[in-house]
Order: sequence, then structure tokens, then C-alpha cells
Amino acid sequence: MRRYLIAAIVLCVIVGIWFMRKPEPAPVPVMPPTPTPVAPVAPAPVKHLPAPPKIPQKPKPSKPIPPKPVTPVPIAPVPVPRPVVSPPVVPPLPPPPEQHEWKGNNDTSIKHPGQIVVVNDHQWTRFWSEHHPDEVSPDVDFSQNMVVGVFQGRRPADAFRIDIVGVRTEAGALVVDYIEHAPPPGTFQVGVEVYPYDIKVIPKSALHVKFNPMRAQYEPSPYQRPAASTAPAPAPVPK
Repeated sequence: MRRYLIAAIVLCVIVGIWFMRKPEPAPVPVMPPTPTPVAPVAPAPVKHLPAPPKIPQKPKPSKPIPPKPVTPVPIAPVPVPRPVVSPPVVPPLPPPPEQHEWKGNNDTSIKHPGQIVVVNDHQWTRFWSEHHPDEVSPDVDFSQNMVVGVFQGRRPADAFRIDIVGVRTEAGALVVDYIEHAPPPGTFQVGVEVYPYDIKVIPKSALHVKFNPMRAQYEPSPYQRPAASTAPAPAPVPK
């Protein structure tokens, strides 16, 4: 068995070697075929056939097209321009008038009688701090003005007051006239104390200032009852 197998293998090897060394046959030339002449053939005449008659077609019944639903388009409100109203022009308020006099009888811290003459800002600030300690002194133009004042001291009734009634020039001096107003003699109030004063701004002067107390003016007391009337009573009105 082994011998046959070996012999088969050897035979196969020999056959393979022979096929590998076998010469290939020479290619045979292939000649192209000779074309056969063909006689020209005349084209056959083309006959025009009549067009077939058109057959009228029945129109197809058209179906009614339902209308498309219309969607309402929201219309935006058109803004109406408002008329432009300019604010009224308010004229500026005029400055408050400058105060030229201060009077009273129960709102001063100066309790003693006396007179004052103020000619500059330093004296004015110092005086006002004594007269009204809790206030700032008012503005006064001392380049053209000066301040004079009269304090009467303690008085026993509200009816007392004092007024500077005039300023005049006399014998090379500037005279300040003032009057004390008082209730009739004997009129007084228990436990009442007032301190009348009058402070006034006057034109500036380099003359010496004198204070002239004029005759006191007596006024009816507001605390006295009016006298009973002696006039006859009016007659009754008939009904």
C-alpha cells in the first residue's frame, strides 16, 4: 500500500513537470471576412394618413369646491397719538421782601431797658444771639443801612408796646423818636410780665444817634368792661 502511494506521488510530479515544459501551439492568424456589396435600396414613399377625427368628450361634472374656512386676522389697535400739552410756564416767585422791622413784647431774651445802634455784621450777629439765641440773625445790608432799637424792660400787662415812629436830623444828630403805648393808669395783670421792644432798619448815617421818648399814649384796657348803656330800650315790634 505504501508503495502504491509513493508511486502515485511520483507520477503526479512527473506529469506536472511535463505540463510545465510543454510548448504552446503557434497562434493561427484570423483573417477578417470580406464584405459583400449590397445594392442601395430606394426608400419607400411615405403616405400621409388623414388625422383621425376628434371625438368630443363629455365634460366631466365638476364637484363643488367647499369654501375654505377664513381665519379672522386680529387687527391690532392703532394707537391714537395724544396731543402734546406743554406744562404751563409758572413765572418764578419774586423774592420775599426784606424785613426792616421786628416788634414784640414777650419773645425776647433781653429783659433790661435800653437802646441799641448796630452798624456792621459783627455787631448785628452778636446782638441777635442775645436777643434770640436760637435763631440765625436776619440779613441786613450794612453798606447802606444801620439798625436802631428800643427795649422798655419789664411791664405788668399785655397791652404795653413800643413803636419807633420816626427818624430825623436835628442839630447835627440823628434823632430816633419812639412812643410807649400803655393801658390807662391803674390797669395791670397779676403774674403777667412783658418786655416790649421795637427794632428797625434805617438808612445809614455817620451822625450821632439820639433816642427821644415822646409822650406816652394811653389806650383803653381790653380787660375793662364797657359802661352800661343808658339809652332807652327799643319799643317792642307788634306782631
